[in-house]
Amino acid sequence: MRRLLLAVLLLVAFSCAASAQRGGLRTSNEPVLIKADQLTHHQDLGTTVASGSVEIVQGDRILLADTVTYSEREDKVTASGNVSLTEATGEVMFADFVELTGGMRDGYVENLRSLLADNSRLAANAARRVGGNRKEMTRAVYSPCELCKENPSRAPLWQIRAIKVVHDEVSRDIEYTDATLEMWGVPVAYFPILSHPDPSVRQRSGLLAPKLGQSGEVGAIVGIPYYWAIGPSQDLTVEPIFYSSEGALVTSEYRQRVAKGLIDVKGSFGYLDQREGRAKTGEQNLKGHVDASARFDLTDVWRAGGDLRRSSERLYLKRYKLGDPEVLTSRAFAEGFHGRDYLALNAYSFQGLRATDIRDQSPLLAPLTYYSFLSEPGRYGGRYSIDASAMSLTRDVGADSSRLAMTSGWTLPYTSRSGEIYTLSTLLYTDGYWTADVPDPSRPASGFEDGFAGRVVPQMKFEWRYPWVRRDGSLRTVIEPIADIVLSPNGGNPARIPNEDSQVFELDETNLFEANRFAGFDRVSTGQRIDYGLKLAFYSGSGRSATMLLAQSYAFQRNTTYVLGSGVNEDWSDYVGRLTVTPGPHLDLIYRFRLDEDNFALRRNEIGISTGPSWLRFDASYLQVAARPDVPQIGQRRELATVVTARLNEHWSSQARLVRDLGAAHDKNRLAGVTFNYGDECFAVAFDITRRYTADGSLKPDTTAFIRLVFKNLGQVDLRGLGF
Repeated sequence: MRRLLLAVLLLVAFSCAASAQRGGLRTSNEPVLIKADQLTHHQDLGTTVASGSVEIVQGDRILLADTVTYSEREDKVTASGNVSLTEATGEVMFADFVELTGGMRDGYVENLRSLLADNSRLAANAARRVGGNRKEMTRAVYSPCELCKENPSRAPLWQIRAIKVVHDEVSRDIEYTDATLEMWGVPVAYFPILSHPDPSVRQRSGLLAPKLGQSGEVGAIVGIPYYWAIGPSQDLTVEPIFYSSEGALVTSEYRQRVAKGLIDVKGSFGYLDQREGRAKTGEQNLKGHVDASARFDLTDVWRAGGDLRRSSERLYLKRYKLGDPEVLTSRAFAEGFHGRDYLALNAYSFQGLRATDIRDQSPLLAPLTYYSFLSEPGRYGGRYSIDASAMSLTRDVGADSSRLAMTSGWTLPYTSRSGEIYTLSTLLYTDGYWTADVPDPSRPASGFEDGFAGRVVPQMKFEWRYPWVRRDGSLRTVIEPIADIVLSPNGGNPARIPNEDSQVFELDETNLFEANRFAGFDRVSTGQRIDYGLKLAFYSGSGRSATMLLAQSYAFQRNTTYVLGSGVNEDWSDYVGRLTVTPGPHLDLIYRFRLDEDNFALRRNEIGISTGPSWLRFDASYLQVAARPDVPQIGQRRELATVVTARLNEHWSSQARLVRDLGAAHDKNRLAGVTFNYGDECFAVAFDITRRYTADGSLKPDTTAFIRLVFKNLGQVDLRGLGF
């Protein structure tokens, strides 16, 4: 019984002395296994001694020592010689000598070395345990970095040396007095007092890694974020950001998870310099932005949420390096999924941040409702479908409209014995519009119309495909001719129906074979036409492939619904095509094009390439778009974008990027930048420098550089946020 008592007390005592996860004594009813070369009990002295390769096991705890002694009279346990204790949490403590007294609550450890659960290391010349929940160490060193395998005696990447270190197991803090931060063994910073949570803490308030930067527009940039752990399911991050040429602002982010949803609210505010054009007025105004979102699962069928995104000024986010969006979209929604039914209720508001945007002309959509239904296949495989929408759109200045629209359809597929695939589709577009202040084409100078406009447009599409497949060893070749005929009455798009959701259209291989080539409800593809094309594909068993599509359409009448320059203005449309090639694991190529049907001139030319092994990847895209009469301010565009990504080793990576405008009178860069990243188990650094060559209003071309340093457990644990 005394030997068993020795083992139990000894294990409990060592557990308290070594574990950074526990806040007091714990007992266990698990069986104890004792193994030693010799076990001696001195009844007259009241001591029990285990010596020679002592091993005591209880559950997942393992104690090893050369000698273990328990004195009943002095209530003292000592262990000496290669002492180690392995905890169930994975922590390991090493020492030359351990002495525990006072009911195993107080103790002394000589030459302490601890390997914590996250592989952090803590060593001290001596350690004393006080009150069962506080360890005081002298001449201590802490580091979460792994030691060099080739030379373990070499100093780790960074470590903290301190005259005194206190580990409070109740508050789970590690506090340093007279501490020095060393990198590669070289002192770089001194702290009279420093503290951080022990590795068992998953969430703790405190300072995060600072952000340092430099911009020609706003000067030096310093951000010092503070993290407030409000509770297990909510937190708040507040970051004052100082600009040497502009003043200061405060950014914040509040996050909360609830039983069936989440809330994320970001924002910023500050008194910053006011401008007239590019000149500062000498005054400061309150500026800011908000970026909030919420998502909730109401039931197994319904979910709801919203987004609120607004900025006090058009260039606020871009000037102060908080983002570069073109449009801020606010939204409230509810949507339900049930079987093959989908219903969405939405409200949208927009804030345009481009120089050409006029705030009073931005629309408010409330409500915007969408319903979709697709039936099960019928007796012969046919399916019914319904797509319906209800919308109300208003503006402070400009046209207002309300809409009820529905597209109902029936599709019947059929595959012949020879392998030909036939598909018959019938569609009926029905809608009604109530409009106000819509421009009258007959009076373009000042004419506006109010009233009702509607349409009923039937449409039928018959499609034929005939895929031919040939196998030659591991190579499979597919040749598939495609043709369809689309029949619909002419017209169908009266000028009194405003075009809000189908303004942007350009013919390409993704929409040429669609019955209705427009993405929204406001415009319908009408008239009679024939679409035809050819698909060609090669596939090998080793993953190599090549696919090609070439297609064109013919309309039996000229259709003025499509804008000039879209590729569908004459009876014969432009040619559209796509080529994708993957000859191996280190090369992917895609080529998309549109050719003029008269002279084969390139109207759109788009090339994308990605090549190289995983450690050195090169990505490039080239875009050429011909000038369009409907958008004269843009003109012809030619742009080249390149990105080179290199992973030098498991820790170092870099990226270089360049966007160049080739369509201007003189070629010029639009954007250039380079990024360097380093990340390992205990330290990360990210450096980025970006040059923007374009001006925007009062913003001149600007060069911005940012650097961020992260020391694990000193403000930020998760290094993945930096891309490592």
